Amino acid sequence: MSDIFTLHQAKPKDVKMIDALLRETALWLKAKGSLQWNGILDGKDNHDTASAIDRGEVFYGTLNNELAGMFILWDNQSEWDTALWGENTSGDFYYLHRLNIKRDKAGKGISHLMINAAKEYAESEHKKGIRLDCIASNVFLNQLYLKEKFEFIKCKEDFNAGEQISDFNLYQYNLN
Repeated sequence: MSDIFTLHQAKPKDVKMIDALLRETALWLKAKGSLQWNGILDGKDNHDTASAIDRGEVFYGTLNNELAGMFILWDNQSEWDTALWGENTSGDFYYLHRLNIKRDKAGKGISHLMINAAKEYAESEHKKGIRLDCIASNVFLNQLYLKEKFEFIKCKEDFNAGEQISDFNLYQYNLN
C-alpha cells in the first residue's frame, strides 16, 4: 500500500492541533540551539495563527490520515513581509510562512509534498508565485527551497527578527 498525502485547509476546530504542532517544532528548534520560533514557547504568536485559520490561510497535510505538517499562505503581506520584500499591494504572490513537519514524519519527503501542494493551490488561485524567507545560516532549509525550484532573490542582512538579528534569504517560486 502506498502512502496517501492530503492537504487540508485548517478550520477553527483545528486551532489546538495546529498550535500543538507549532509548539512541537519550536521545542525541537530550541533543542537544536535555535532561537527561531522561541516566542511560541512564551505564548506569543506573531503570526496570529487563529486569525489566519479564520481567513483560510492555514493548511495542514496528512499522511495516511495522520497529521504530517502545516504551513501558512498569506494572501497579503504582513509587516514582516513588507520589511523584507518592500511593499507590494498587487496580490500577485502568496507569502509562505511556518512550513513545518511533525517530527515523527521527518525524513519522509513531507516537505516536498507540502511545497508542491502550496504551489498547486497558488496556481489554482491564479497567483504569479510564492515568496518566502528563511534564515541564511540554515543550510538545510536553503538547500530545500533551491531543490524545490525556488529562485534565490537576495539576502537581507542583519534583519531584526525580534527573537534574534540574522541574515534572511529571500526566495521566490514563479508559476507559469
